[in-house]
Amino acid sequence: MKNKGKALAWVALYAGIGLALQLVMGFIMAGTVYGIALSEGLIGDPDVMLELFERAMGAGLQSDSVSISGAVAMAVTALCDFIMLILFGLWYYFRESKYPFRPNYRKALRPANILAVCGIAFFGQFATSLVLAGFQILFPAVFRQYEELAQSFNLDTITPLLMIFIVGLLGPLAEEMLFRGMIYAKLRRAFSVWPAAVISAVLFGLFHANWVQGIYAALFGVVLAYIYEKTQTIWGSCLLHVVFNSISYLVEWLMGLIPGDSIAVGIVMLLFDLASAVLVILLMRRFRNETGKA
Repeated sequence: MKNKGKALAWVALYAGIGLALQLVMGFIMAGTVYGIALSEGLIGDPDVMLELFERAMGAGLQSDSVSISGAVAMAVTALCDFIMLILFGLWYYFRESKYPFRPNYRKALRPANILAVCGIAFFGQFATSLVLAGFQILFPAVFRQYEELAQSFNLDTITPLLMIFIVGLLGPLAEEMLFRGMIYAKLRRAFSVWPAAVISAVLFGLFHANWVQGIYAALFGVVLAYIYEKTQTIWGSCLLHVVFNSISYLVEWLMGLIPGDSIAVGIVMLLFDLASAVLVILLMRRFRNETGKA
């Protein structure tokens, strides 16, 4: 019990630092919005100020002579991710260097495993659509808020290569260092696999600070913890997270090629999403006897 309490205390510290970074970045965003509004003489208009702040995190706003691009949100996001990656990356490295265990990278990341991870990432995109569809049907207002937020991550928000770098590489690496490298690994030394996976996944979902992303991020967090556990290296979950985020743009492009919004197309896509969820489970099961230990 003492070890569990100590592990949870460390986890609270790690999560608190991550939350503090988010809050600081939020204040930077709010200060940027306030500065623009001040320069445009809009401080006295509370409705405009509220709209500015809400839409600053979206695809951009055109209101009178004020224009706030989603690029501002992406710049703040990139800065937060960079600080997280450096801070927790170094912390994780020096903490893990104290332990005698070393992963067997050749065994953990052999070609068959890499292909399986890529398959989980690809089909996971479609499995996630089930969660999004559920929110769209049951909570349309919440889903609309998510759609506005998601517009910030369109490739036309900033230079596509820079966007893919931030969303597909920098963000996933930073989040893996915190949630799997620091939080899950610490929990795993005091808890069994599934309690540690669930706790770290719930914190991962809360970190995203909105219901839609929070739910599917929590589910994805369990998968990431499982891959980390089975490969016994942070690079297993990093690979999955990077491919999942990066491939989202490819999936979005493929979905754009599907003609029409007929009922038949909707049924086919629903069946494919369900099949994708099953495939994700099957691909995960191939890791059940896997171990990255030397």
